[in-house]
Amino acid sequence: MNIPQKTLSLFAGASLLVFSSLSAVTTDPVGYVTQTVPAHDGTGATLSLHSLPLKPSTTFSGSTSDVTGAVLTVSGTDFSSGYPDLAAVDANSKPLYYVETSDGLRVDITSVGTSDLTLSEDVEAAIADVTSISIKKYWTLEDVFGAASSSDLSASSSITDVDKVLVADGAGSFEQYYIYQAPVFAGGGVSWAQVGQPTTADKASARIPEGTLLVVRVGSTTRTAVTFTNAGTVKLGADKSPVYQGVNLVALAYPVDTTLATSGLQDAGLTAAATVIGADKVLVTENGSFKQYYLYQAPIFAGGGISWAQVGEAATSDKGSDALSGAVLVIRGDAGDINWTQSQPFTL
Repeated sequence: MNIPQKTLSLFAGASLLVFSSLSAVTTDPVGYVTQTVPAHDGTGATLSLHSLPLKPSTTFSGSTSDVTGAVLTVSGTDFSSGYPDLAAVDANSKPLYYVETSDGLRVDITSVGTSDLTLSEDVEAAIADVTSISIKKYWTLEDVFGAASSSDLSASSSITDVDKVLVADGAGSFEQYYIYQAPVFAGGGVSWAQVGQPTTADKASARIPEGTLLVVRVGSTTRTAVTFTNAGTVKLGADKSPVYQGVNLVALAYPVDTTLATSGLQDAGLTAAATVIGADKVLVTENGSFKQYYLYQAPIFAGGGISWAQVGEAATSDKGSDALSGAVLVIRGDAGDINWTQSQPFTL
């Protein structure tokens, strides 16, 4: 059954106001946000973090009838014939589709059966036998930035003088992509390539996990600012993002303004400390550079308590009201994996 959609034009500061004016929405809201990759002056590296809060349309929604290990059963649904693409993989053989539960848990789909979905991990302890689920597709490089031949990002034969798109690899590091300009003697042309892999391997379909990316513009070639548009479905309900030991790119799940204090990051269990050395770090980008924050644990003789502090400034200067935009890069110590839950910040 196709449900008509209500189109919303979402602009950062006005988004919440637009949502709040809707009293009885029975359709899936959609919209767009336009983001800017700042200009590069030809020195150092110009950095910008970006979230993709608008998602592809839901491919399937329903309820499970059984959960056993990594297998979800949805009685009465023929996935193998009705949804054969659910087992599709990207340019790196990683799943392109995932299951999301009503409380925001996301798990990749690795194969499909008649009425079964096999996921990338055992979820029996995390998902009840009868649970509402939706299935969506990951955005890819080409979805977000366009074909290599038409993208506004720079192309180059050198990875030291080009625009790079970094996405998390799920193991505390990054996959790095760029638009490769083949030399004339090799036939010319451009294509999406991955650092460390053959340039002949087209990576246009590489997925962007967690809807988060870091653009790094490097080299001596000056470049003007470029924009790209993220259009799709507005996420409804809570969002749950894993934060692992090491480096994590984590999205702001909703296209509305938020701050460090209202983001839910503190409640997620990030490690606070009296100095930045012992604390987990939260990085954002501003004017092409990183700003670093951490949770400051005041000593007992100073009254105790935890507040947001910025690296390079007095720890006692509370930065909880500082705005978050784009995405965040979280550097997690060895205190174990956690989940960052973001609550839906508007009412429909």
